Amino acid sequence: MSQLKDLAKRIPESYVKTKPGAFAADYVSHADIQQILLAKLDTPPSQEITQIIRNAEGQVQGCVLRTTYVIDDRIVVIEEAGDVERPGANEGANLKNAVSDATKRCAMRVGLGLHLWAQQTYVLDKALNKKYGQEEKANAK
Repeated sequence: MSQLKDLAKRIPESYVKTKPGAFAADYVSHADIQQILLAKLDTPPSQEITQIIRNAEGQVQGCVLRTTYVIDDRIVVIEEAGDVERPGANEGANLKNAVSDATKRCAMRVGLGLHLWAQQTYVLDKALNKKYGQEEKANAK
């Protein structure tokens, strides 16, 4: 099975939580995203913080993260921004939270968890099932 097709599968509901508050949204924890990535890919992704974003007072507000994946024997490099929802006084914790957010956004760019953003309009899993299902049938002949 294609790793891309596997990454595009919907994450089981048991992993999905809902953030409370006025802007309630579904999410999957950083730890669960990491476990799923490690289970689906042959090589752990590598990450590099390419930019730390600070506010006018110098406090960490976010970062830009470059993540390199090997998916279906191809190197895929994704850069995404991550933010700190509730900045605190601990700059290390702020950066860690920004990296966690960026990690989830990078994973979404390769299909993992994309259904949480797309909601009812999510069709990537069906499109890849059709594409790779046809290729798998052709290769079986």
